[in-house]
Amino acid sequence: MAEGAIDNGSIWSLIFTGNWIAFGILAILMIMSAISWAVIIIKWLQFRQMRAENSHFYNYFRGDHPLSDILVMAQKYETSSLARMFAAGYQEISAFRKSMENVKVVSDARERLLASLSRRLESVYNQQNELMERRLPLLATVSSSSPYIGLFGTVLGIIDAFRSIATMGVTSLAVVAPGISEALVATAAGLMAAIPALIAYNMYRNRLRELNTELKNFALDMTNRMERTL
Repeated sequence: MAEGAIDNGSIWSLIFTGNWIAFGILAILMIMSAISWAVIIIKWLQFRQMRAENSHFYNYFRGDHPLSDILVMAQKYETSSLARMFAAGYQEISAFRKSMENVKVVSDARERLLASLSRRLESVYNQQNELMERRLPLLATVSSSSPYIGLFGTVLGIIDAFRSIATMGVTSLAVVAPGISEALVATAAGLMAAIPALIAYNMYRNRLRELNTELKNFALDMTNRMERTL
């Protein structure tokens, strides 16, 4: 960076002329901010693709198509949580029927099949919920801890500024202002890291609730359709 840019009292000059503790705290906050932005982009792409594939697959599922054709369509949507649930449920029914081929007639076979299907769908729901929640705790960690890390850097900077006052024996504002300004940069950096992470976390939690509701409703629709075909 040019020398004139460092000497003009800008924020960059406060960053690059600070002590190693302040610079280390700012580096930590920059890393946390970079991680949170990476998670924000990854989750945005994931939810966007999942929402589009869920919509396409559900429209096909609602049509008058054989279950075998729906299974073929489900295998094309690798990101769709609805498609994964349908494929798992279809495989569960196929496996159950295969296991009953060499068994004598069982009076409660239909009830057992529906119970097995219900347990399988619940298992898939839990798996998909865990998949969609992955990496979101990182956003929560950044949003909650970044302000405190920045505040810690500010406190250390102010302590250092007052120590300089005691050492120099001068109480002029012109003497302590650079040190205090340098310390406040850490608080600003903490807020800059925390605010986007907090906004994204709340948005993605709301989206996650919508997807979970969509998944539960689809499980009911699928159970009803399977029950009509048994």
